[in-house]
Amino acid sequence: MMGFLSDLAQYHFLWLAFLTSLFVGLLSGTLSPIIVSRKIEYISDGVAHATFAGVAFSFLIGVSALPIAVLAALLFAFAVSVFSRRQRASENVMIGIFLPLFMALGVLFVSLAKGYVPDMMGFLFGNILLISETDLWFLAIVWVTVTCFVALFFREIQFYAFDEGMAKHYGVPVAFIHYVTLLCLSLSVVASVKIAGVILVNAFLITPGVTARFVAKSFAQMIGYAVLLSLFACFFGLYLGYRLDAPPGTTMVFTLFGEFLLFYLLGLKKPTTRGDRKSEQKSER
Repeated sequence: MMGFLSDLAQYHFLWLAFLTSLFVGLLSGTLSPIIVSRKIEYISDGVAHATFAGVAFSFLIGVSALPIAVLAALLFAFAVSVFSRRQRASENVMIGIFLPLFMALGVLFVSLAKGYVPDMMGFLFGNILLISETDLWFLAIVWVTVTCFVALFFREIQFYAFDEGMAKHYGVPVAFIHYVTLLCLSLSVVASVKIAGVILVNAFLITPGVTARFVAKSFAQMIGYAVLLSLFACFFGLYLGYRLDAPPGTTMVFTLFGEFLLFYLLGLKKPTTRGDRKSEQKSER
């Protein structure tokens, strides 16, 4: 471990990777409880895959991948939400329609791109050691944005996350909270995709929140525990990846799963969902 810490101070690329993992841990830990409690895990997975189309299109037209990936992620998230609300269909149904569409567009753009696209593998499977300072700044800005949103609208987000109907009853601007949450989710996916790639990035947005429910007694505690779990997984995963000469994104995901498995086997508390809570309330009545 001491050798790893000394290498952090010596190698600039490793220091950038460390800072990136730090911000990803803070970002994913903050968002994960909202995603898990609101049950929009499939949207986050779809957004991650939608960025593939954006990145492929950026290679096709020869521009920076970051803004195009952001636009693709936002387009997917808002398309799913708008169509599901207007057509009165479940979000999962719309995800099943739009996700293959975006993946097909990505494959088409890659096939039309001239020459070899080496960075595509980095977006698909992640490569934290190739993080640039621009990526780090974007990640930091997204983290500040998400943190401010959660801090300013914590009560409203809590109502929205657990019971949308009750949130509307108490005058919570549900539509505003929902669409800003989708905006934060889309930005977070794009900002984090270089770590674990399109395929694995969803683990950062789901696993910490699920694991935190084993020990959290409130929504605020759930966010706090999720941040700690995510920070540890990112740092320890980076260390393992560096020592084992393995992709850091994969070792981070293994660490996240290890945390979940440990808490599950210890049986500290059964994770409760909104459905569980509603059934408990009905039985009490």
